[in-house]
Amino acid sequence: MNRNAIIIAGTLPIALAAGLAYTVLRSGPHSFTDEQCRECHAVTPVKGRRETMRLTASVAELCARCHKAMEDSISHPVEMMPARAIPPPDFPLSYEGKMTCTTCHDIHESSAQVLGAATSFLRRGLRGRALCIVCHQEESAGHMAMMPSAHMRYRADQAEAGRIDPISHTCLSCHDGSLGIMESVSVGTWEHGTPLAKFDPSGSHPIGVDYLRAFARRRGLKPLGSLNPAIKLIDGRVGCSSCHDLFSRLPGRLVMSNSGSRLCLACHDK
Repeated sequence: MNRNAIIIAGTLPIALAAGLAYTVLRSGPHSFTDEQCRECHAVTPVKGRRETMRLTASVAELCARCHKAMEDSISHPVEMMPARAIPPPDFPLSYEGKMTCTTCHDIHESSAQVLGAATSFLRRGLRGRALCIVCHQEESAGHMAMMPSAHMRYRADQAEAGRIDPISHTCLSCHDGSLGIMESVSVGTWEHGTPLAKFDPSGSHPIGVDYLRAFARRRGLKPLGSLNPAIKLIDGRVGCSSCHDLFSRLPGRLVMSNSGSRLCLACHDK
């Protein structure tokens, strides 16, 4: 075997391995077939022809068909026009100029880097604060810099004793006087019809309360089905994210205005 043959024989396995790795990385969860393209696109899309990119529904609705867990998370708002940030051209808005999931996520890119790290399809290969500051300035409250990602997602297997959700844990890890203002919260539950936690004199609402159990054992709470969708119950329990949203511009970062006790009365009769 001559020298050139030896070199080819030695590099072929490497090339094949690299090719296989590239194929595996490219064949991620968004590697759709031509038939599947029509599930989202009104016509078969053609690269470079914007008129063929028309969708069958809003981006948020299409993404939610598979990403149902987003309902249990504090997520960056979508289907809204940015008022305090100007996304650069490679962070595209919808035809109407609205923020969508694909503003930050290029869903047709690779789902993993060469070494296997997940990309979450994020544009520019950025994550965390580096991604946020592409559009946003640092906030004085520091929330943007402290947040691990734009999606603070609840996972049932992370809940402590099944009562306090991880989102609330994340909030309290700063709001213990170390980085954020001290928040005195109580963990609420029901036992033998007696509440173990009531409203704190400072105004803090107990977290970890099972809403359906509380509704069944006392008067004064509204039926679960009548609650405003802005109020999120994590695994059926009240948490910090039930009343607060990091992306809210309202005082106290409330999920809705509490003018006239509107937020309180969304759950309580009086």
